[in-house]
Amino acid sequence: MVKRKNRHGEKGLRLGIVGFGMVGRASADVVLERKDLTLAAIVRRLDSLAQPLPDVFSKVPVVSHTAQVAHMDGALLCVPAAQVFEAAHDCLQHGVPIVESSILHGEAFQIHREAIHRLAVRFDVPAIVGAGWDPGALSLLRSLFGLLVPEGELATTHRVAASLHHTAMARQVRGVKEALCTEQVAADGARQRYVYVEVEPGVDVAQLSAAIRADPLFLHDETFVFPVESIAALEQEGRGVVLERRSGLGSQGHQRLLFEARFDDAMMTARTMVAAARALPGLSPGAHALLDLPLSALWGEQAFDAERTWL
Repeated sequence: MVKRKNRHGEKGLRLGIVGFGMVGRASADVVLERKDLTLAAIVRRLDSLAQPLPDVFSKVPVVSHTAQVAHMDGALLCVPAAQVFEAAHDCLQHGVPIVESSILHGEAFQIHREAIHRLAVRFDVPAIVGAGWDPGALSLLRSLFGLLVPEGELATTHRVAASLHHTAMARQVRGVKEALCTEQVAADGARQRYVYVEVEPGVDVAQLSAAIRADPLFLHDETFVFPVESIAALEQEGRGVVLERRSGLGSQGHQRLLFEARFDDAMMTARTMVAAARALPGLSPGAHALLDLPLSALWGEQAFDAERTWL
């Protein structure tokens, strides 16, 4: 298939990265490695512009606002959950389609989607919401399991791992030099948050811990805060999940589907967001979930090759 070039003479879609934490860095790496995409810009906070980036990004414009970029076909919002709506508004009002990956489920996701939808319709621009690992790629797998075994039970087991959005929030607390938040499951099945922090000199740990626990992201879970000397020594590369779908009593046959994975959460989220971005040019204005999109749209210009390889 012939690779199309955009009006700048560059390869494929021009995508911007808003935010440069773990997911932002991973997304930038993915865009750079893809032959059908161009990294248009990295958008960072004004107080982060002076921070050096790896040499691989030396030719990529680094700006403080999407309006400073001449043209983008889409923006990947890689900011903490509390900042997504504001970032979405900034992009959409300037005519830039977005992909975001907020970790929301059920009613909370529906409320979030409707809020983004109103913005996207108002500015006549498409948006894709919940396009990360979960919700996102894992949602597609759960949905497929439900189609194949319509009557039964689905068990989802998450392995201990870093929680990206909770980690991002903890990093913003005054006095925190670096942070890492993980999810644990207590003996009674209750979810717990273990927050490891590198503390700035002279900071009151008790007050810092109270500030973290008071944030809405942590209010509904038991949260433990542990000061450590080095977050780097605690970094966990992998996350894991097990999906198991069993057919119910009285159903035809005895089906059992099992999916098990161990992976890097930031990279999985980044790859899902980048795949979703390929679908943006064909979407109508408004907010779309990953389940709304045909699988071929996620492959973009590679759809024909993907069909030949995977069907």
